[in-house]
Amino acid sequence: MATASVRAPDITTKLFGGVFDVDGSGHYPGLELINFVVCCAEGTLPDTPKVHVHRAAHDFARQLITEQLDPARKASVLLNEHTAVAVGHLLRCLELEVPNAVKAKGWERTHFFPYTRSLVHWDARKGRQAGVDVQIERRYLRGAGAYAFAVLRRDPDQNRLRAMREGFDALYPRDRDSPLELLAATLRSKGRCDPEDAPSLDQVEAATEVRNDSWEELFRDGMRNILGHIGQPAVQRARAVMAWTSIWLALVQASRALALQGGAGMAIVVDCAGTHPQLRRAAQRCLKDIVGVVEQVSREEGERQGHLSGQQLGKIRAFFGNTAAAGGLLNSWKGRRHFTLKLSAIEALVLAAVPAGTELEFEKFMTQWLFERCGIVAGREGAARAGMLMAFDGTIFEENERRLADQMRAAGLLKVFSDATRMVSPGGRN
Repeated sequence: MATASVRAPDITTKLFGGVFDVDGSGHYPGLELINFVVCCAEGTLPDTPKVHVHRAAHDFARQLITEQLDPARKASVLLNEHTAVAVGHLLRCLELEVPNAVKAKGWERTHFFPYTRSLVHWDARKGRQAGVDVQIERRYLRGAGAYAFAVLRRDPDQNRLRAMREGFDALYPRDRDSPLELLAATLRSKGRCDPEDAPSLDQVEAATEVRNDSWEELFRDGMRNILGHIGQPAVQRARAVMAWTSIWLALVQASRALALQGGAGMAIVVDCAGTHPQLRRAAQRCLKDIVGVVEQVSREEGERQGHLSGQQLGKIRAFFGNTAAAGGLLNSWKGRRHFTLKLSAIEALVLAAVPAGTELEFEKFMTQWLFERCGIVAGREGAARAGMLMAFDGTIFEENERRLADQMRAAGLLKVFSDATRMVSPGGRN
């Protein structure tokens, strides 16, 4: 009797809680999360059993900037060709980065960064049936963002849940009438959308497995803090939401894979200095080991469920690297990669660590937040607790910590009052 084939989403939902698929990796989980937050028919982070989404394709604007828009349709909306060119140039500045694209993007892979409410849009593709020009369906928003959304909205801490609802409402207010929002809303209305009275029931979000463990608590705490920084520009908060979602999903996949293997706690070695070959090799080896463990536990679960093909296994393995890179945890999207902390990751981690209106000692940020809660080893104390100083000279991690502090200070995220007093804060007008 033939062994039944299993798909990557079935494996990752069982192992990690949600759909961790390469097609929905990178920046897409954050985009999907914000889609759910902004477009959920039941409201912001509802406690209902199931959720419905008002999906909007934004296909008019996406086809305009990829020069795939029907001329007659363009002429019916825009004043003239000069207007089309000007609007097209503006929209290109709002595109979501797809750095690992190997060929020119079509409109279906062109997405907008969710700077304002009306820039938020769902997946869509060219219709495959007669009479259907655009079809709204999942292609890149595969379910990792749905899992993140489920974790947030099913928070048992009602005070924290209320704070997150208020934070998202402040980030994406319904009454914002900026020029960009008005333009985006107009263009969005010219594309395909779900009827106002018929939102789409999302089956993927309903199938996620929320566990309420320490990792999901980490995501909720970090998101509450990010959204609480209302003194920071909305763009900065939106970018932090996206980056924090990617960082957290990579941490969850790695930590749960390691736990399934029965190993020790997670310790991701990040090379922030770039000056010590030994540390660079350790950061490379750490990435290789984690990807190997993810592959191993996925293969074993595939054998228990039936048969997991090499192609499906590759989708699970590649999700980790792409999503970690999108969050700024890797030096690059492809090639010889290692763990590091790029500026986008540093900023997101700071906003997630520090509650609004407060500061955090740099040493506590390094140990209590990065190491104890996130499993990231960047300084000497974290390396000592992870048992790494038997194989490494402690001064290597001291230099790594200094370089990270220099980057944070240059970005306005660290205030140095004396050699013994360094405070981490996002700055701004909290």
